[in-house]
Amino acid sequence: MKKHIKNGLVWQDNRFVPLDLVVDGERIAYVGAPTEPEGDAEVLDTAGSYLLPGVIDCHAHVTMVGGDHHMAVFFAENECELALEGVVNCEKMVRHGITTARDCGGKYRETMALRDFIRRGAISGPRLLCSGTPLKVVGGHEPGLDVTGPVEARRAARQLIHDGADFIKVMITGGLGKVGEDPGAVEMELDEVAAIVSEAHRHGKKVACHCHSRAGMELLLDAGADSIEHATYLDPEVNARIIGQGVFVVPTFTPYEIAAASEIGCGILPDAILNSRAIIGEKRRCLKQAYEQGVQIAFGRDSGGFFMDQGEFADEMLYMQAAGMPAAAVIRSATETAAKCLGVWRDVGSLEVGKYADILFLSENPLENLVAFRNSLEKVCFGGKML
Repeated sequence: MKKHIKNGLVWQDNRFVPLDLVVDGERIAYVGAPTEPEGDAEVLDTAGSYLLPGVIDCHAHVTMVGGDHHMAVFFAENECELALEGVVNCEKMVRHGITTARDCGGKYRETMALRDFIRRGAISGPRLLCSGTPLKVVGGHEPGLDVTGPVEARRAARQLIHDGADFIKVMITGGLGKVGEDPGAVEMELDEVAAIVSEAHRHGKKVACHCHSRAGMELLLDAGADSIEHATYLDPEVNARIIGQGVFVVPTFTPYEIAAASEIGCGILPDAILNSRAIIGEKRRCLKQAYEQGVQIAFGRDSGGFFMDQGEFADEMLYMQAAGMPAAAVIRSATETAAKCLGVWRDVGSLEVGKYADILFLSENPLENLVAFRNSLEKVCFGGKML
């Protein structure tokens, strides 16, 4: 049965417009001026509600459970336990309004199993794009498959693609996972990353790169990667290259903001707290500069990190806004830009005819306060079904 959604304020071109929507099965069949419902259509009167596309999270870890030692828990649990964690997390995500997510690294196949069960309708969750697990150097930022040299790197990329990965994730620099780790240290060689990118692109797959430093960003740009995850030390010259090559930046503020605001002794590694405090101001400044210069910024939380709730995403939006992005730009980053970053713009990211009917209904205008995504979410429509 069709659903005729009337009297709502619909997100179109960075503003809300009074329009009707008709949903036929999983997809949107009509967006336009108010019209009379067909005789057998279910009519939903959404007067006073703001209707937006489902949120797209470009950097999730759906099998991680945020805590003070989330990585230690992740490594201690086996793939069966992680898959069960993922079932809980995925349901929480979609009920909070995240309808599409790119998983940037599990242990390996457990995230792909979750993806496939969601697609079959066996469990509830967002549409997932999965990397399986990242590629990294021996002793490098975790987790991932270890590679040394371009031959091993290409072979590992081929194996991931063979096993069903939707994209490839590569660890270019260090991070905040271990004692003594330097987030800016470049760990991959250019020929290794170039081999991975070459193989991924041969199969129509994108490459997302964990990277904090300028040197790392220059390397991945030389290799032809598609997105930069975290991207802490952006600058005007690097931004110009990013824009010229059509690369997307996924800033992921939340874990760094949480760690930077935490006190030594809370359970988070002191190194992670101190490193976050050292970079967070620069991260905010560089994001604002990149946005103003025209870099394509896509929304992503790095979910599963320090003390994070897998369903909560408004905090990331508020951090982006505080760094200098207007509310409309933040919303666009989590819908249109995110869909283009993931290569799924044909199906999601806007409320248009032919796209999946992933619709959020808010009782307050998020342009006035982005916290409306958390406090004023009335209901979620996912693929034409009301949750």
